[in-house]
Amino acid sequence: MIAGILERLRRKTLPPPSPAKAQPEPEAPPSWAGRQQGFVNDLRPYAHVFDGITPWSGYVPQGFQVDFLGCLVDAEFRTMWGIDPKTRGGGPAQTRMMSLAEDGDAWLEVASWAMAAREARDHFVMITLGACYGAQAVGTYRMLQHLNPMPCKFVAVEPVPENVAWLKRHFRDNGLDPDDHWIVPLAIREDLEPAFFPVGAPGTGAQNLIASNNRGARASYAAALTEGGPEAAKAALQNLLLNNTTGIARDLVPGMDSKIEIRLVSAITLRELLGPFDRVDFLEADIQQSEIEVFPPYIDLLRRKVRRIQIGTHGQDVHWALHDLFAGNGWEIVFSFEPNAHHDTALGSFATNDGVLTVINPDLARE
Repeated sequence: MIAGILERLRRKTLPPPSPAKAQPEPEAPPSWAGRQQGFVNDLRPYAHVFDGITPWSGYVPQGFQVDFLGCLVDAEFRTMWGIDPKTRGGGPAQTRMMSLAEDGDAWLEVASWAMAAREARDHFVMITLGACYGAQAVGTYRMLQHLNPMPCKFVAVEPVPENVAWLKRHFRDNGLDPDDHWIVPLAIREDLEPAFFPVGAPGTGAQNLIASNNRGARASYAAALTEGGPEAAKAALQNLLLNNTTGIARDLVPGMDSKIEIRLVSAITLRELLGPFDRVDFLEADIQQSEIEVFPPYIDLLRRKVRRIQIGTHGQDVHWALHDLFAGNGWEIVFSFEPNAHHDTALGSFATNDGVLTVINPDLARE
């Protein structure tokens, strides 16, 4: 599926085949080797991106963590990463300013929050895809309060019910009423077809719609649901039609307590999300490879409506295909750091797990 999309995107950039060649040679797959070295991420203009912010200090409630913006994070959201809520909070804290050398690619994300906040005028709108417990939305809200307070609307798309419950808690813990914003408990796709999705394992952020919904995965579900014979297949079909669940359970992340169940979930696209808004100041996405399906069909709509986009990319091929897609459609590339790589910059060296692609719309940036 991904390979087909990448091939279509690549072909859009190739000249038409020569009519002199009746049977052209098969085209070699694109090589991404050296692409990062060919793109210069000049971070010097962003050295003072957090000017005007004083790192937060104060009392931290028991069971919470806090960052330099004053975002309170319930430590329950982080237990799968080895954090014990009993050891967090319950006393005074002095936070430090973030730096690229110490915080790595998280600094790039937070820098985008600051730039989006400074650019906003009159009313701020943010959409976050794969919102998990709402860290990006709440962080951007806190940044807005520090740098450029104004009325705001947050749209958080998250299909895992446990994450949605946490997201609402995280909003309330940080002064946002979730009822004043748009919490969308759906999967984000390139179309509106229902999808099989791994539901459960809240807070991991590792649910992958492509891996759980491709033809091979669907074939494995069919085999699992029929291997018990006619009666088992009948029961599985009733469960699917009545409850939207396959009943297939597994560990999402090996070695962690991350039980999930493959369920049938409804979906939404960027067209529906962007439809109510004349302008969106900031769109953030961390959707575990689905970015290569979600963004390309709506590139023209994005150009009309969205000022700044930040995408966590998953895979070198996906990263550079999206980089080329946005650059080829007139977007300015702000940050482009491929995943699973070491990067040296003027502000420090760091390693990426996910890639970071940040782009800005030159038409709306001037407004």
